[in-house]
Amino acid sequence: MKRIFYLAKNFRSLSIAMAMTLFGVQAANAYDLIKRTKLIDDRFKTQEMLRPFGHDFLLDVSAAITSDVQDLIDDADKIGKLTGTTQQQVDQANTILTKYYNTEQTIRARVNLGVPIFSFSLFGIRWQPNLRVDAGLIAVINPKKESITFTSLIDNLDQIPASVRTAIKGCSLTGLSDGDDIIAHCVTQGAITQAEADFLKSAYKISKIPYLASIVNSSSDLPVFDNYIKADAKVGLQFDYTKDNHWFGNLGINALARADLHKKLDATLLIAGGGNIDMGEPNTQVVTAVDYRLGYKNANYSTFFAIEEMKLATMSDKPGRSPSYGFNPLIRLHAQADFRLWFLSATPFIGSHARSGYGFGDAYYLGSDWGAHVWGDRLGLVLRTQVDKEHLTLALRLKLWIMQLEVTSQSPLKNEVDGAKVSGLYMANLRFFF
Repeated sequence: MKRIFYLAKNFRSLSIAMAMTLFGVQAANAYDLIKRTKLIDDRFKTQEMLRPFGHDFLLDVSAAITSDVQDLIDDADKIGKLTGTTQQQVDQANTILTKYYNTEQTIRARVNLGVPIFSFSLFGIRWQPNLRVDAGLIAVINPKKESITFTSLIDNLDQIPASVRTAIKGCSLTGLSDGDDIIAHCVTQGAITQAEADFLKSAYKISKIPYLASIVNSSSDLPVFDNYIKADAKVGLQFDYTKDNHWFGNLGINALARADLHKKLDATLLIAGGGNIDMGEPNTQVVTAVDYRLGYKNANYSTFFAIEEMKLATMSDKPGRSPSYGFNPLIRLHAQADFRLWFLSATPFIGSHARSGYGFGDAYYLGSDWGAHVWGDRLGLVLRTQVDKEHLTLALRLKLWIMQLEVTSQSPLKNEVDGAKVSGLYMANLRFFF
């Protein structure tokens, strides 16, 4: 019993020291969708880190969604079916979308495959190599109202050549009435060719760009969807290792392919029928990257430092089309203690992570897993309680021999971050292992 209290005291001291470091770094920034996506995605990776894979054959599938993202998609579809003058349709679009303005709507999915390879010892270290395949995507949508001018409206058409955009902006719009087709008018004036007009309409899946006097003559607040989507695929070998009874970690060598796209869609294009606009060609790059973790444990407590997705070299890319997300590594600090009494367990933990775009003070977390396991841990139930800077997390994991199911709810603890409302999240994870 004295030993348990001693370990608990050590863990508490470590937790307090880490918390003083992590909680002390705070920053207030203007809203940046890509930076927010980095933080959101890496918080998901923390949840994945808290349910380690082990040295098994495995299939692991995860999905996450904000509570009202499907309602947003359904309501956005209504915009292309509105009637009345263009200005009336803009007003109706504002009414439909008001409840979503300045929110973050997130969709995320991930699949992992694992194949164990024979273990071996080398240099006094026990190595357990595994073949890993990890693929997934995340999309974050930030609906809002922005001051849109005719110039910014045309500049958003970045799937067409800059010369065509310049020609349309220079086209005289004298004589147009509300709702008239700006593209056809510019063809008639000779500013652009019919072929260029057809290409523009095909690229954005619209029949026209409607004239709207309030946009052409002055700034006007219009509904805007700020969209960002990222997809990753990583294939490589991961070597879990242990040395003596204290040191542990892993080394992963991977081929990492990343593609992303950042696109703004305003209500004028949606009203014109562009609700199914192709987001365009993504920025893509394939690199070799390393994941490394070094940990130390003593009896019931442990801590580790990790660096993930550290780029070594570029394997394939398109000049000028590197992902906006970049390849800056994820840095992670984590500490935990493991207590067990008969079939009951408790694992308090604390940690944080950082990447270019956010710091340790944005990403700290503190929580505990509370478990009950029987039959050699083949059957078990784990409840996670966790808090971070923005959410209270409650997760329930059910383990049944060769499979486990985890459902998670994240409830906002604060109203907004950088002017955007913090949304609740729901997640599910299904894993088969043997």
